[in-house]
Amino acid sequence: MNRIDLEFGDLQAFVAVAEGLSFRAAAAQLFISQPALSRRIDKLEGVLKVRLLERTSRRVSLTEAGRQFLEHARAAIAEMQVALGALSAAAAKRSTVVTVACVPSVANYVLPVALEAFSARFPEVRLRVLDESGAQVVQSVVRAEADFGVNFIGVQEAELDFKAIYTEGYVLALQRSHPLARGKTVKWKDLCGSRLISVSARSSNRVLLDNALARLEQRPAVFCEVNHVTAALALADAGVGVTAVPALAYSKVRYPSLVTVPLVEPEVRRTLGLITRKGAALSAPAQAMYDLLESAARSGFDFP
Repeated sequence: MNRIDLEFGDLQAFVAVAEGLSFRAAAAQLFISQPALSRRIDKLEGVLKVRLLERTSRRVSLTEAGRQFLEHARAAIAEMQVALGALSAAAAKRSTVVTVACVPSVANYVLPVALEAFSARFPEVRLRVLDESGAQVVQSVVRAEADFGVNFIGVQEAELDFKAIYTEGYVLALQRSHPLARGKTVKWKDLCGSRLISVSARSSNRVLLDNALARLEQRPAVFCEVNHVTAALALADAGVGVTAVPALAYSKVRYPSLVTVPLVEPEVRRTLGLITRKGAALSAPAQAMYDLLESAARSGFDFP
């Protein structure tokens, strides 16, 4: 099939002239000069290799080919307007919804305050949170299901960027009356005699801890295993045992009977970061949310 080099502006020019049968009126309608309009018509006729308009000093009329082509030109312009309208609607929808994928501890203890601050600034923007495992957060960003992600797994995918924003240590959450609650720190080996509540081996938190404690001669045994940090804290709050959690996961308001003590020897830390698709531009609201989290991290997530 031979390539036909038609431009949208040329079609608009022809339709404007054909409907008004006036070069002067069409030029005014399109906000261009009459010579520029004539060049567009000449170009269109040259591409089509057929005369569309009969022009004299007094009048303009359509040829038979022009009358036939007019209907096709109108249909093409209408289709293009529908397509542009659909794209504009989709862009507007994307700009009014911000989707953030994040690990559960961030969803439970960081995002609620962040979203409140964001909504105060952007009350018209709807928010969607995908609270998932670290690996699922990565995939949600890769598949463009989320505008960006908040994760503590260093991203190795070539198509993603990882921007570190906050580093936190692991703490022992336990009842105030527990003997280990009196120290300024707790060594991992000192947990060997305690009932340790841990997240499952499928959790990114568990993988990080297992790797960090692999060289210890004495490793604490898991007494109770759960799927999420929130469940581990709830059981510790009920007095079932003690649990090691990222510092951000603990909330004095939610778990009033618990205290936290930093865990050492080894000191295990994780780095939270914002992950985005490489080269992808965020919508204005999504960028504002991204910037809010990055700024808040510098002050330890002490939101205004």
